[in-house]
Amino acid sequence: MSLSTELVDSLWGKFVAGTAAVRSFPRLPVIGLASLALVAGSITGSSPAANADTTVTDTVSTAILGGSLTAVVSAPIRMSPIPLGGRANQASVGTPVEWTITNARGSSYAWSLSVSATDFVSAAGTFDILPRTVDAENLTITPGIVTAHTGEGADAAPTTEPVSVSHRPQALVWTRTLGKGTFTLTPEFSLDVPPNAFRSNFSGRIDGSAVNPFVSVLTFTIA
Repeated sequence: MSLSTELVDSLWGKFVAGTAAVRSFPRLPVIGLASLALVAGSITGSSPAANADTTVTDTVSTAILGGSLTAVVSAPIRMSPIPLGGRANQASVGTPVEWTITNARGSSYAWSLSVSATDFVSAAGTFDILPRTVDAENLTITPGIVTAHTGEGADAAPTTEPVSVSHRPQALVWTRTLGKGTFTLTPEFSLDVPPNAFRSNFSGRIDGSAVNPFVSVLTFTIA
Protein backbone atom coordinates (compact mmCIF):
# COMPACT_ATOMS: atom_id res chain seq x y z
CA MET A 1 0.00 0.00 0.00
CA SER A 2 1.48 3.41 -0.99
CA LEU A 3 1.09 6.60 1.01
CA SER A 4 0.11 9.77 -0.71
CA THR A 5 2.56 12.61 -0.92
CA GLU A 6 0.25 14.84 1.16
CA LEU A 7 0.06 12.30 4.03
CA VAL A 8 3.81 11.85 4.13
CA ASP A 9 4.37 15.58 4.25
CA SER A 10 1.83 15.94 7.10
CA LEU A 11 3.45 13.26 9.24
CA TRP A 12 6.90 14.68 8.68
CA GLY A 13 5.78 18.11 9.76
CA LYS A 14 4.36 16.78 13.03
CA PHE A 15 7.57 14.89 13.74
CA VAL A 16 9.70 17.98 13.25
CA ALA A 17 7.40 20.07 15.46
CA GLY A 18 7.55 17.46 18.29
CA THR A 19 11.32 17.33 18.18
CA ALA A 20 11.54 21.08 18.57
CA ALA A 21 9.25 20.96 21.61
CA VAL A 22 11.46 18.39 23.28
CA ARG A 23 14.52 20.49 22.67
CA SER A 24 12.84 23.53 24.20
CA PHE A 25 11.87 21.74 27.55
CA PRO A 26 13.75 23.51 30.39
CA ARG A 27 16.48 21.52 32.07
CA LEU A 28 16.62 21.30 35.86
CA PRO A 29 19.33 23.51 37.26
CA VAL A 30 22.37 21.61 38.44
CA ILE A 31 22.37 23.51 41.69
CA GLY A 32 18.86 22.28 42.37
CA LEU A 33 19.94 18.66 42.12
CA ALA A 34 22.90 19.36 44.34
CA SER A 35 20.64 20.94 46.96
CA LEU A 36 18.31 17.97 46.88
CA ALA A 37 21.20 15.58 47.37
CA LEU A 38 22.39 17.62 50.36
CA VAL A 39 18.99 17.55 52.02
CA ALA A 40 18.72 13.81 51.47
CA GLY A 41 22.11 13.36 53.07
CA SER A 42 21.05 15.24 56.22
CA ILE A 43 18.11 12.89 56.68
CA THR A 44 19.78 9.54 56.15
CA GLY A 45 23.29 10.24 57.34
CA SER A 46 24.63 9.93 60.94
CA SER A 47 26.88 12.10 63.07
CA PRO A 48 29.55 10.70 65.47
CA ALA A 49 28.07 12.84 68.28
CA ALA A 50 24.73 11.05 68.00
CA ASN A 51 26.29 7.78 69.28
CA ALA A 52 28.17 9.31 72.27
CA ASP A 53 27.25 8.16 75.88
CA THR A 54 25.17 10.56 77.94
CA THR A 55 25.65 10.77 81.74
CA VAL A 56 23.05 12.30 84.05
CA THR A 57 23.59 12.71 87.81
CA ASP A 58 21.02 13.56 90.47
CA THR A 59 20.55 13.24 94.23
CA VAL A 60 17.91 11.70 96.48
CA SER A 61 17.54 12.54 100.16
CA THR A 62 15.43 11.69 103.18
CA ALA A 63 15.32 12.43 106.91
CA ILE A 64 15.61 9.66 109.55
CA LEU A 65 13.98 10.87 112.75
CA GLY A 66 14.78 9.54 116.22
CA GLY A 67 12.05 7.99 118.37
CA SER A 68 11.69 7.22 122.07
CA LEU A 69 13.23 5.02 124.75
CA THR A 70 10.42 2.99 126.34
CA ALA A 71 9.89 -0.06 128.55
CA VAL A 72 6.76 -2.16 128.98
CA VAL A 73 7.27 -3.96 132.30
CA SER A 74 5.14 -5.39 135.08
CA ALA A 75 5.32 -7.40 138.27
CA PRO A 76 3.85 -10.91 138.51
CA ILE A 77 0.09 -10.92 138.84
CA ARG A 78 0.40 -13.43 141.64
CA MET A 79 3.22 -14.90 143.71
CA SER A 80 3.00 -18.43 145.09
CA PRO A 81 1.62 -18.59 148.68
CA ILE A 82 3.93 -19.81 151.43
CA PRO A 83 2.81 -22.10 154.29
CA LEU A 84 5.18 -21.41 157.18
CA GLY A 85 7.06 -24.48 158.36
CA GLY A 86 9.18 -22.99 161.14
CA ARG A 87 12.45 -24.52 159.89
CA ALA A 88 13.91 -23.28 156.61
CA ASN A 89 13.62 -20.29 154.36
CA GLN A 90 11.10 -20.66 151.58
CA ALA A 91 10.64 -18.83 148.29
CA SER A 92 7.48 -17.24 147.01
CA VAL A 93 7.97 -17.13 143.25
CA GLY A 94 6.25 -15.56 140.27
CA THR A 95 6.80 -14.83 136.60
CA PRO A 96 5.37 -11.74 134.93
CA VAL A 97 4.37 -11.41 131.32
CA GLU A 98 7.15 -10.74 128.83
CA TRP A 99 8.87 -7.38 129.13
CA THR A 100 9.66 -5.25 126.08
CA ILE A 101 12.33 -2.55 125.92
CA THR A 102 12.53 -0.35 122.82
CA ASN A 103 15.33 2.08 122.10
CA ALA A 104 14.32 3.97 118.95
CA ARG A 105 16.36 7.11 119.64
CA GLY A 106 18.82 6.32 116.85
CA SER A 107 21.82 7.40 118.92
CA SER A 108 24.77 5.81 120.70
CA TYR A 109 23.68 6.94 124.17
CA ALA A 110 23.69 4.27 126.88
CA TRP A 111 20.51 3.40 128.75
CA SER A 112 19.44 1.37 131.79
CA LEU A 113 16.28 -0.10 133.28
CA SER A 114 16.35 0.16 137.07
CA VAL A 115 14.02 -0.94 139.86
CA SER A 116 13.37 0.03 143.45
CA ALA A 117 10.76 -1.21 145.92
CA THR A 118 9.11 -0.56 149.23
CA ASP A 119 9.07 -3.15 152.01
CA PHE A 120 6.36 -5.82 151.76
CA VAL A 121 3.52 -4.94 154.14
CA SER A 122 0.48 -6.92 155.27
CA ALA A 123 -1.99 -4.24 156.27
CA ALA A 124 -3.63 -4.28 159.68
CA GLY A 125 -7.07 -5.79 159.98
CA THR A 126 -9.95 -5.50 162.39
CA PHE A 127 -8.30 -7.74 164.96
CA ASP A 128 -4.74 -7.96 163.62
CA ILE A 129 -4.08 -4.32 164.37
CA LEU A 130 -0.33 -4.23 163.68
CA PRO A 131 0.94 -4.15 160.09
CA ARG A 132 3.49 -6.87 159.37
CA THR A 133 6.49 -6.39 157.07
CA VAL A 134 9.06 -8.30 155.03
CA ASP A 135 12.11 -6.36 153.89
CA ALA A 136 12.27 -5.31 150.24
CA GLU A 137 15.79 -6.79 150.05
CA ASN A 138 14.24 -10.26 150.37
CA LEU A 139 12.95 -9.91 146.80
CA THR A 140 15.30 -10.97 143.99
CA ILE A 141 14.57 -10.23 140.34
CA THR A 142 16.48 -12.30 137.77
CA PRO A 143 16.17 -10.78 134.27
CA GLY A 144 17.05 -13.99 132.41
CA ILE A 145 17.79 -14.15 128.68
CA VAL A 146 17.40 -10.99 126.63
CA THR A 147 16.40 -11.46 122.99
CA ALA A 148 17.17 -8.80 120.38
CA HIS A 149 14.46 -8.18 117.76
CA THR A 150 16.20 -5.64 115.55
CA GLY A 151 16.97 -7.53 112.37
CA GLU A 152 20.20 -8.12 110.52
CA GLY A 153 23.17 -6.18 111.86
CA ALA A 154 21.38 -5.45 115.15
CA ASP A 155 23.14 -4.11 118.20
CA ALA A 156 24.12 -6.72 120.76
CA ALA A 157 21.70 -7.56 123.55
CA PRO A 158 22.18 -5.46 126.70
CA THR A 159 23.78 -6.62 129.94
CA THR A 160 21.67 -8.01 132.80
CA GLU A 161 22.22 -8.96 136.41
CA PRO A 162 20.03 -10.41 139.18
CA VAL A 163 19.11 -7.75 141.71
CA SER A 164 18.17 -7.97 145.37
CA VAL A 165 15.70 -5.12 145.37
CA SER A 166 16.11 -2.21 147.76
CA HIS A 167 14.64 1.21 148.40
CA ARG A 168 17.15 2.79 146.02
CA PRO A 169 17.10 2.19 142.24
CA GLN A 170 19.36 -0.58 140.92
CA ALA A 171 20.03 -1.45 137.29
CA LEU A 172 18.46 -4.65 136.01
CA VAL A 173 19.20 -4.25 132.30
CA TRP A 174 21.64 -1.77 130.79
CA THR A 175 24.01 -0.86 127.98
CA ARG A 176 27.28 1.06 127.98
CA THR A 177 26.71 2.29 124.43
CA LEU A 178 24.42 1.60 121.48
CA GLY A 179 21.64 -0.85 122.40
CA LYS A 180 19.38 0.35 119.61
CA GLY A 181 16.30 -1.66 118.68
CA THR A 182 13.78 -3.77 120.57
CA PHE A 183 14.58 -6.35 123.24
CA THR A 184 12.38 -8.79 125.15
CA LEU A 185 12.91 -10.76 128.36
CA THR A 186 10.86 -12.65 130.92
CA PRO A 187 12.34 -12.18 134.41
CA GLU A 188 11.71 -14.29 137.49
CA PHE A 189 10.68 -12.91 140.88
CA SER A 190 11.56 -14.70 144.10
CA LEU A 191 10.74 -13.51 147.62
CA ASP A 192 12.76 -15.13 150.39
CA VAL A 193 10.48 -15.86 153.36
CA PRO A 194 12.33 -16.68 156.61
CA PRO A 195 10.93 -19.28 159.03
CA ASN A 196 10.31 -16.61 161.66
CA ALA A 197 8.22 -14.40 159.35
CA PHE A 198 4.81 -13.19 160.51
CA ARG A 199 1.80 -14.59 158.73
CA SER A 200 -0.45 -12.29 156.72
CA ASN A 201 -2.95 -10.34 158.79
CA PHE A 202 -6.60 -11.24 158.54
CA SER A 203 -8.77 -8.46 157.24
CA GLY A 204 -11.49 -9.22 159.77
CA ARG A 205 -12.13 -12.07 162.13
CA ILE A 206 -9.05 -14.22 162.60
CA ASP A 207 -9.27 -17.51 160.71
CA GLY A 208 -12.67 -16.43 159.46
CA SER A 209 -11.90 -13.71 156.90
CA ALA A 210 -9.69 -13.03 153.91
CA VAL A 211 -6.05 -12.31 154.56
CA ASN A 212 -4.29 -9.09 153.67
CA PRO A 213 -1.39 -10.16 151.43
CA PHE A 214 2.09 -8.73 151.77
CA VAL A 215 2.35 -5.97 149.18
CA SER A 216 5.35 -4.07 147.86
CA VAL A 217 5.28 -1.17 145.42
CA LEU A 218 7.90 -1.53 142.69
CA THR A 219 9.12 1.42 140.66
CA PHE A 220 10.75 0.80 137.27
CA THR A 221 12.67 3.56 135.54
CA ILE A 222 14.27 3.55 132.09
CA ALA A 223 16.64 6.33 131.20
